[in-house]
Amino acid sequence: MGFYSELTPRLALVSFLGSLGALSFGYDNGWWGIILGAPYFNDQFGHTVTTGPDGSTKISLSSTEQSCGSGLGTAGIMLGCMIAPYINNRWGRKMSFMVLAIIGIVGALVQSLSTIGRQIWVLIVGKVILNMSVGIASATVGVYLSECAPSSLRGVLMSNYNIVQNVGYVVAAATVFGVVLKTSIINWMLPIGLQFVLPIAILVSGPFLPESPRWLVSKGRIDEAVKVLRSLRVALPGEDLEAKVWAEVEEIKAAFEEMKALHEGVGVLELFRGANLRRTAIAVGLQCLQQAQGVGFVANYTTVLLLSLGISNVYVIVLVLYVVLLVTSLGAFYLPDKLGRRTLLLVGSASGAVWMGIIGAVSTVYKTPTGGAANLLVASLFLWISFFSNTWSPMPWTVAAEISSGPLREMTLALASFSGFGVGLIVTFVSPFIQETAGLGGKIAFIWMGFSVVSGVYAFFLVPELKGRSLEELDYMFEARIPTRKFNKFDSAVMMEEKRREHVKAEFEEEKQETELVEKV
Repeated sequence: MGFYSELTPRLALVSFLGSLGALSFGYDNGWWGIILGAPYFNDQFGHTVTTGPDGSTKISLSSTEQSCGSGLGTAGIMLGCMIAPYINNRWGRKMSFMVLAIIGIVGALVQSLSTIGRQIWVLIVGKVILNMSVGIASATVGVYLSECAPSSLRGVLMSNYNIVQNVGYVVAAATVFGVVLKTSIINWMLPIGLQFVLPIAILVSGPFLPESPRWLVSKGRIDEAVKVLRSLRVALPGEDLEAKVWAEVEEIKAAFEEMKALHEGVGVLELFRGANLRRTAIAVGLQCLQQAQGVGFVANYTTVLLLSLGISNVYVIVLVLYVVLLVTSLGAFYLPDKLGRRTLLLVGSASGAVWMGIIGAVSTVYKTPTGGAANLLVASLFLWISFFSNTWSPMPWTVAAEISSGPLREMTLALASFSGFGVGLIVTFVSPFIQETAGLGGKIAFIWMGFSVVSGVYAFFLVPELKGRSLEELDYMFEARIPTRKFNKFDSAVMMEEKRREHVKAEFEEEKQETELVEKV
C-alpha cells in the first residue's frame, strides 16, 4: 500500500487546522528576533544611548530589554503549559483551542497599546500574554494530533505542527523585511497587527474540528468516539471500515482502562513512578536538549549576531534563512515514519555539532569575517537550520506526545513543554549578556556545539524507536520494560492479542456478575 494510503481529506484538514496554534509561535519569535535589529524601532523603544567616533549618537534596546523581551515571552509559554492540562483533561482539546485564541487576541491588543508613549514594557507584557496561548498550543496540539492520527501516519501529521510554525517564521520575516527601514509606526504596528489574524482564524475554524477520540473514550463517550474515528479512517482493501473503527475503539478503551487501573488516582507524582519515570525522562530530556542546542538563540538573536559580526545584507539573509527553514522542513512529511524518530535525532545531533563548531571557529579567527570566511559562516548557519528543521525541531514534540500513557498524556506533554521552554528561557535571557558582557560574540556557538554532542549521546542510549506503533502498543511495551535498542525489532503481536483476550474476558466476567445480580434481585 502507498505511504499515505490511510490519509483521508478530513484527517488532513484536522492536522492543518489543529496545527494553526504553532503559527503564532513561529510568527512571534520571527518578528521579534528581526525587529531587534531595526534602527527606528530601537530609536523609539530603546533607552541605551551610545556615541560613535564621529560624535553621532544612537539609541538602542539594552541587553536587559532584549533578554526580557525574549525571555519573558518564553515565561509566558511556560505559564500556558501549566494551564493546558487542566483545560485539556476537563473540557477537551477543542476547548483548549478556543481558550488559546481568546488569550492570543488579548495579547496582541496589549502589544498594540505599547505604541502610546513607546512603552517597551507594555509591549513585553503583551508578548507574555500572547505567548501563554502559544504554551497552551504547545501542550495541546501534539496530544490532539497523536490521538487523531493512525499509527502509520502519526509522525507525518504531527510534523505538520512544525511546518506550520515555520510558515510563521517566513511570514514574520517577510513582514518585517518590508517595514524594517520605515521611519513611522508601521515599523512595528504592522507586525503586531497581523497577530490578530491567527486567533480569529482559530475561533472560526474551531467548531469544524472533531474532538479527540481518545479523550471521548476516557470520558465514556464511546458512540461519539466511534463517530469521530469513522470520519477520520479509511478502509484499506480487505478491511471493513465499521469493524476497523470498533476494533480501534475497543483497543483504546482496553488500554485506557488498564493504564487507569495501574495509575489509580493519577497525579503529578505518577509521572515519576514505575515505567512512567522512563517515559517522562525521555519526553522531558528531549525537550530540554532541543532548547539547549541553541534554537532559541538562532530564533531571537541571529539578526543581532550577524550585524555585530559586520555581515552585509543581514535582513535579506535572515529572510532567505527562514524560507530555507520552511522548505527543508517539508521533509518531515516523509522522514519520521520512513527513517524513524531515533535515526533523525542522531543525525541531527551530529550535524548540529559540526555546523555550530564551524560558526564558532570562524568567529574565533575573524572578529568581522569577510569574503570566504563570511560565506562559510552564513552557509554553516543555513546548513544547521536545514538539518535541525527535520530532526531536533519536530522530533521532541512527536516523541513527547506519543510516548506517554493515556491517562498521563496531557501532564507528560505539559511537563515536557514546560521544562523545555524553561531551558529556552535561560538561553534567551543569558545569551545577550554572554555575547556582549563576556565578549564571546559568535564564539557562543561552541556552547551549542557541546550540547549537540550531549544530545546525541542521550538519544543513543535512552530514546527507543517508536515509528509504526500504536499508542496502545507503546503502553504495553513500556510496561513490559522492553530495552531501548530492542524496541524497533520487538514483535508485539502476541502481547497485544493476550491483552485483547484479557479485556474481553474481563468484560464477560463483569456482564456475568451484573446478570447474576439482576437474577438475585
